Amino acid sequence: MTKLKDIPQIDRPRERFLEKGPDALSKSELLAILLGSGIKGKNVKQLSEQIIRKFSNKFLDITVDDLLEIPGIGKAKSLQIVSALVLVKRFYEELGPKDNIVLSAQDAVSLTSEIRDKKKEYLVCLYLNARNALLKKEIISIGTLDKSLIHPREIFGPAVELRAAGVVLLHNHPSGDVEPSKQDIEVINKILEAGKIMGMNVIDFIIVSEKDLHSVFQSSQKEITYYVSDGVQHSLFDLLETEQQTYTPTIKKIHKVYFYPESRARAGRFQLQNRRYLGNKYKLLGFIEDIVNEKCNGFSVFCDIFAGTGVVAERFNEKNIKVIANDFLSSNFIPLKAFLGTSEIDLEEIEHKINLLNGLKATDNNYFSENFGDTYFTIENARKIGAIREKINELSNNENEKAVLIASLLYAVDKVANTVGHYDAFRKKLDTVQPLRLLVPDFEAENNINNEIYKEDANQLIRKINCDVLYIDPPYNSRQYSDAYHLLENLATWKKPIVHGVAKKMDRSHIKSDYCLQSAVKAFADLIANANCKHILLSYNNTGESKDGRSNARISDEQIVNILKSRGDVDIFERDYKAFTTGKSDTDGHTERVFYCKVTK
Repeated sequence: MTKLKDIPQIDRPRERFLEKGPDALSKSELLAILLGSGIKGKNVKQLSEQIIRKFSNKFLDITVDDLLEIPGIGKAKSLQIVSALVLVKRFYEELGPKDNIVLSAQDAVSLTSEIRDKKKEYLVCLYLNARNALLKKEIISIGTLDKSLIHPREIFGPAVELRAAGVVLLHNHPSGDVEPSKQDIEVINKILEAGKIMGMNVIDFIIVSEKDLHSVFQSSQKEITYYVSDGVQHSLFDLLETEQQTYTPTIKKIHKVYFYPESRARAGRFQLQNRRYLGNKYKLLGFIEDIVNEKCNGFSVFCDIFAGTGVVAERFNEKNIKVIANDFLSSNFIPLKAFLGTSEIDLEEIEHKINLLNGLKATDNNYFSENFGDTYFTIENARKIGAIREKINELSNNENEKAVLIASLLYAVDKVANTVGHYDAFRKKLDTVQPLRLLVPDFEAENNINNEIYKEDANQLIRKINCDVLYIDPPYNSRQYSDAYHLLENLATWKKPIVHGVAKKMDRSHIKSDYCLQSAVKAFADLIANANCKHILLSYNNTGESKDGRSNARISDEQIVNILKSRGDVDIFERDYKAFTTGKSDTDGHTERVFYCKVTK
């Protein structure tokens, strides 16, 4: 047997944990630290690997008796392992319900995974509040389901005490077949009838086995696989026994022609919209402003929660209106802070420092020129960009000054980049050769006194703020903005990370948006459910069907309307626009749309 002391020190679990942290260790290595020592014939690593292999995905539910079946494992080690698992479960059960949001059958099953491989049949009830957050999990019965044994009061009694808005029921089939049996259907119908009488929303009835699940809600809804919170979700009785009334929102076609005046920044200055950015709403500001003026009378707080360049937030930035602007990319947050969050700044001092930066001589290579020179930029510009970014850290007297200077650099960089407007790739021919020149930002600092600027995940921020008007402009498709603007993000944060590939992209895993993934619908439903506001406006493009599936919208019109109507009536404002193409597509019928919801629920 190889003894643990014979293993190189760097490969021992404890030493690796201290050197690289817990994420560097496998499950068996973490268990080895918990065990502390091996048994006769097996070192601690071999013993922990045996335990993990034996119990696999049932590990969290092991008992002392299960562990005692392993030769060499005594009561002391068995108690040590099981006590640790129980301790973690206790904390999870106490803290979890505050954050557990149930928006799909998969969410519900994840909270009751312990019944999937039980040898007896269980009926479990999840009690949810009006935002679909878990209030309590209760075992209703153990044994074969029988309508004569399951009394509605066992389900709805706790619901009344908890003031629950709805319930989700889960039942396991040890046989592995998740199709509802005749007994299941009888029990479901009895529960549904009682729920309707009590005014209690029975959201779903889910049957699970060790490897499969069947949701009555999903099977009856065909394409829609998410729940809707706030009491609007129909009961299963309605879904199974009656046809739902079709909700048709009003669609208002806008034919007004909007004119977009040329930028009128003062000499040597630049404005917030002077930037190339995917989905920039600058040319739609008149369209959006008309809707706000028509629908949102007398508002005093405007929130742009996916601000991007911030042009929509800036449009409503006045002395008597508080603006909340948010974007979780640093390369967007910093300009937002400079233009909308800076109320005390000496622009003459800023102009002096920008003149110093423009006069900076940079002849030596640096991090930026080594990675991005002769590709995205000329080598001369790349050297100067890197040197200026280093100098900004020295010149800045405070965070406001630093934000303004970095914003000036980001906008100047965009003017000399050898790209088509984003940084997924650079042009093969280096034909953008004009020298880099920083300008002074042009903004009214007195309008920014009460504004709040954030760099947070929108779904987390929505739980902390309240506003009159919530404007939502999330990503439409699977193209991540962190991929398109990785270079600007690198420059803004200036942590000098290792970059990879031809496009020289850094690690961006921590700044991926759920709205570009399959979880987009779930994320949007959660955002709307937790919005504390009076009016909601959502910009969501009608992208049509593209040959490139990545360009297709992640959330359908039907899903948008269903989620928004959980908070109030919905109107749709629509106008045609000419979509940007690369010359290889003749797709017509593109429209720019704003979904409006007056919040009443």
